[in-house]
Amino acid sequence: MTERKTIDEVPSEDVYLEVMRGFHLGGTIFGVSIELSDEYRERGRSYLLLVEFTGRSARFHVLLQLENQMLAHISSSQDDHVFLEVGGLTHFLRGGSHSTAQAPEPFFHKMFRLPDGALFIYGEDGCVCRFDGVSWQPIQPVVSSFLRAMHGPSAELLHVAGNNGTLLHLQGDRWRQVPLDFNRSIEAIHVSPNGAISIGCEDGICFEYRDNLLKEIKAPDSDFMSICEFKGARFWGDNDFGIFVEDNYVLKEFRALGFAYAMQPSPDLLVVTGWKEIFLFDGNSWSGFEFGYDGRLYIQVIDMSRRYL
Repeated sequence: MTERKTIDEVPSEDVYLEVMRGFHLGGTIFGVSIELSDEYRERGRSYLLLVEFTGRSARFHVLLQLENQMLAHISSSQDDHVFLEVGGLTHFLRGGSHSTAQAPEPFFHKMFRLPDGALFIYGEDGCVCRFDGVSWQPIQPVVSSFLRAMHGPSAELLHVAGNNGTLLHLQGDRWRQVPLDFNRSIEAIHVSPNGAISIGCEDGICFEYRDNLLKEIKAPDSDFMSICEFKGARFWGDNDFGIFVEDNYVLKEFRALGFAYAMQPSPDLLVVTGWKEIFLFDGNSWSGFEFGYDGRLYIQVIDMSRRYL
């Protein structure tokens, strides 16, 4: 049997680095996941890092390293992390313990955790699983669409969305399909406590769904990847400009970050995941750090007064 080649055998200039997700864990500490891969994604290495960032300096500690590609990660505290790798194996790092659970078929690619701690994974064929503390339990699918985004401020308002205008509302242990009457792929959703659902799609197609009515949000011709509320404002992230702020059903340019794949708020900071960067917004000013690879993984502070203006 031929031993699988590792990322160390790829010239450093040919290694592709991508930051996957970032979470503020309080104070100067952040949980960050990173993937290294070759051009053809045949070899990969993933890291789960604990980063200390003071604004002037940045350093990291490796919590988990896998010789595989990762798909999703959630950090809830410095001692509680969940990590999903290709193949459906989920890693749980809690305190000093490390346990795993295998997701069933088919392919799952993202995770979401409710404020009450309930954990879900979702992916192809309309499939969603809920973790019962020991194993992943499937929720009976009602569609065959590929699912791309999940959000909800509570179990009662949990929604998942995906291809072909699919939007589903979890009611107890069953899904109810929300009729949107459009066929776009939904890339991002955000559910407010009042039940209003912000919907981001490709090509600048954005909506708010409230009280069984779909209202268009005016947006530039871009693909919207993330939606988040922070300190009373609703922010939208795309794959071209960066961050927009919603104002009376219009998306207005807010900060040119180039790419805003994911956003995660804490009480103090909005954490924005770019390509190789983690950007931080405190409601007034921006800061950030970025990663690189030259045969080893390294971190450096971003001078936001000179870049991403």
